[in-house]
Amino acid sequence: MVENEHLIDLIGIGKDYDGVTVLDNIDLYIRRKEFVTLLGPSGCGKTTTLRIIGGFEHPDRGQLLFEGRDIAALPPYKRRVNTVFQKYALFPHLNVHDNIAFGLKIKKMSRGEIDRRVDYMLDLVNLEGYGSRRVDALSGGQQQRIAIARSLVNEPEVLLLDEPLGALDLKLRKEMQLELKRMQQRLGITFLYVTHDQEEALTMSDTIVVMRDGRILQIGNPKHIYDEPANAFVADFIGESNILHGTMVEDEVVRFAGHTFPCVDFGFGEDAPVDVVVRPEDIVLVGEDVGQITGVIQSVLFKGVHYEMMIDTGEFTFKVHSTTMQPQGSRVGLSIVPFNIHIMKPMAEEGKADVEV
Repeated sequence: MVENEHLIDLIGIGKDYDGVTVLDNIDLYIRRKEFVTLLGPSGCGKTTTLRIIGGFEHPDRGQLLFEGRDIAALPPYKRRVNTVFQKYALFPHLNVHDNIAFGLKIKKMSRGEIDRRVDYMLDLVNLEGYGSRRVDALSGGQQQRIAIARSLVNEPEVLLLDEPLGALDLKLRKEMQLELKRMQQRLGITFLYVTHDQEEALTMSDTIVVMRDGRILQIGNPKHIYDEPANAFVADFIGESNILHGTMVEDEVVRFAGHTFPCVDFGFGEDAPVDVVVRPEDIVLVGEDVGQITGVIQSVLFKGVHYEMMIDTGEFTFKVHSTTMQPQGSRVGLSIVPFNIHIMKPMAEEGKADVEV
């Protein structure tokens, strides 16, 4: 098998509920051994997409291919996928070992093979020696690891994860993000992950699929999605952004916030309306006499690794992240290099998703 070959293909997938379209012509492929994250706000269609792949929902239109074979009619138990939900659904009357072994016992595996696989899973999720414990005596993070182990012990080709970290506290969630990525790399299987948390997506994914209103807006690796958002929605959803309406004066020249700036974008035409995105960390505070724009610092917040300042230039209030703090009320200059000014068509003119694979 070629490692980068398509494992799953969604071709023109559509789904309606009570006459309302919840998935609109979804085209997506997932490669073998890839960590793919479906990212978007509640109601965007990401969980419905996951459930269609898992066999819990059936598409109204399109094809669902697994290794080139249409599996849309196959029931979940005949698909080579397992699912981990936010609610772990562990069996409270069984200990940790027997929870993990449940699916293997149904397959009537030998006791020795079951014990070998369960022990391997306990080692994988860093819970060696926990086999005899009651699951209701475990912490939320430990229960989540057991739910993952129970799904992985059946050796699926694809693991589907529907916001599995949502019930955990912030510190544990960050730890489990790294644990999940470690497991995926160690096992070499495909993970399809659903979340509305952009930090989770950026931390763990090989590929991020940004969705809204049942459509895919952009596909790409985390750096591409962050550095080159396809539109203002993606820019706002992935990280923090200053989003402004502007005018593309000509190629590589744009006007926004009452000033004209050099940029690196072209092909938008002359005097064309555009959306402009500038990340807060890409604005440099300089002296008033050398800044491209000047403004007054309205507020200063300490964020741990940087200061967040709101700076009013008269035309627009910019959010700026900087490791050096200027006091509230100060007048400062703002400098933005051309490469850090991102130009895109206004949202009303969006076409198909920008795809980077």
